Amino acid sequence: MASRGAEDFINLPFQEKLEFLYGLPARQKLDLILSAPEAERLVQSFSPETLFYTLKEIGSADAGDLLSLAIPEQIQGLVDLDCWRKDRPDLDRMREWLESMAEGGRRRLADALVQLDLELVTLLVRQYAKVYRLDEAQAVLDVPSRQMMQFDEHYVIEFIRHDNILPLIQDFIEEVFERDYDYYSSLMEEIYWGVEAELEEEAFKYRRARLNDRGFPDYFDAQDVFAYLDPTRFEEIRRAHSAPAREELLREDEVMSVDQALIAPGADNSLFNTALTAGFAAQGMREVRTEMALVTNQVLVARSIDFGDPEAVTVAVELTHDYLNLALEHLAGGDLQMAIDHLRDTHLKLLFRLGVSLTIDLRKRAEEVMRTLGYSSGRNPEISYLDSPYREALAGFLETLPRFFGGLDRAGSMMKRDFREMRDLHVSYGAINRIEAMRSLFQRLFDVDIAKPGFRVQMAGREIRLSQILLTALVNHALHGRLTMEPLVAGDLRQIRERLTTTDEVAAGLSESFRSDIEEVLSSRLDEELRMRSSDFLESCLNLLEDEFSNLPRGTDVDPRFIGTVLVRRPSPV
Repeated sequence: MASRGAEDFINLPFQEKLEFLYGLPARQKLDLILSAPEAERLVQSFSPETLFYTLKEIGSADAGDLLSLAIPEQIQGLVDLDCWRKDRPDLDRMREWLESMAEGGRRRLADALVQLDLELVTLLVRQYAKVYRLDEAQAVLDVPSRQMMQFDEHYVIEFIRHDNILPLIQDFIEEVFERDYDYYSSLMEEIYWGVEAELEEEAFKYRRARLNDRGFPDYFDAQDVFAYLDPTRFEEIRRAHSAPAREELLREDEVMSVDQALIAPGADNSLFNTALTAGFAAQGMREVRTEMALVTNQVLVARSIDFGDPEAVTVAVELTHDYLNLALEHLAGGDLQMAIDHLRDTHLKLLFRLGVSLTIDLRKRAEEVMRTLGYSSGRNPEISYLDSPYREALAGFLETLPRFFGGLDRAGSMMKRDFREMRDLHVSYGAINRIEAMRSLFQRLFDVDIAKPGFRVQMAGREIRLSQILLTALVNHALHGRLTMEPLVAGDLRQIRERLTTTDEVAAGLSESFRSDIEEVLSSRLDEELRMRSSDFLESCLNLLEDEFSNLPRGTDVDPRFIGTVLVRRPSPV
């Protein structure tokens, strides 16, 4: 089916044409629609949001062909989604769409504008026109330099802004005067009498009511999509809700939602996508996608995301998928059938909240560790003495909506992202446990409490990491028999390369004698439980030392300026 060209597409029945267009790239969708004899019917069958995101992908400059086929209700949906900034109309974007709509001709343009709220049209036209009542305008009419327009004995219009949109505004005013004088007179009165703030408030109220009726909640109501629920009580919470009846969501005349093409199962093999594909027929998949779109709507509103920013909307869609997948993995583990059952029997908003709550529990655990390290739970500073990736990871866990640091994965990026799967949580809890163990490790080895204000003061502004302190002490013990954190002298650097690493030029590493010395120190000072909790951190520190020193040339002095794994005392100036 996907390989069919325009000729094959034209020969499809109408319903199959619609299904074939679903999920196609916008440009391909545009070409196929315009090649079909029933192009107008196809466009008018789109939900407002599907048309909107298709047009956004194409770009307003090339959107005229599709817009000329749209019905006024679709234009209303487009304006509701794209021509507002929070509670303020974005008239610049309205002008951009006006240019595209003008390609359909004066009548089509007037049809679209008349469908919009009169208050919003008034705000737009006011940028171009000032209205006078005829008796008040007599003095104005005597000034020939002004551009005036008069259609009846009641109003005179002065045009105050001159750009490429002005002719469209003039055509619109003339068209509505000819076809609907009541509308024309109402527009004139609003331009003459209306207070801008009141016009904006009324237009926003009407827009908010429409979006609310069709799947976009109020900003404050939308916040509950991120509300915490206790994961240990999830089954109890779910039983308190009736089973989802998703077939009711398919009445597109009542539900406006983010374009469902954006929430089609992706190429990745997440448990959510796998369960959706394996456990539901076409109708059931469409029902789940519709419900997912409604959850995404709440995410968009709750996070104040611009509906007209396709990239930001895509990020919100991915966030919705990720939390749903996280919740399914938590409930079902690796059992596909159990995941299908949960997906069938659970409202997606509940699943989303479960996914969010699992990360909030992680944040609570991170805040607890912060308190053990002497930091207030009310503030989330970056702990400068922690090594990467622990420093960045902990900062991500402490965000209001916790994020996963890619550096925790061996081949991961150095960017933060949303949590996607239970493995992310397991890795994150492991990182938190290792951070917590560092305090006990330093107390046992050096009798130093890293949670004390004095230690933090010493570390402030010095860019010293715990790994550097630990490795410096271990190297001091191997070279001089003292487990001390005192910085090494520059001459010690050559000894580290010569005595503490192997001579293998191809696969050099830390020597067995050095590792034995470390094992002796750890065995004498740490109990088995702390050894286990600290092992990953200790091994990562040794890997850093090995990577740096085993690759240095033998038989030559080491320049201390290029050494970062141990602390080196600066030589005294001559």
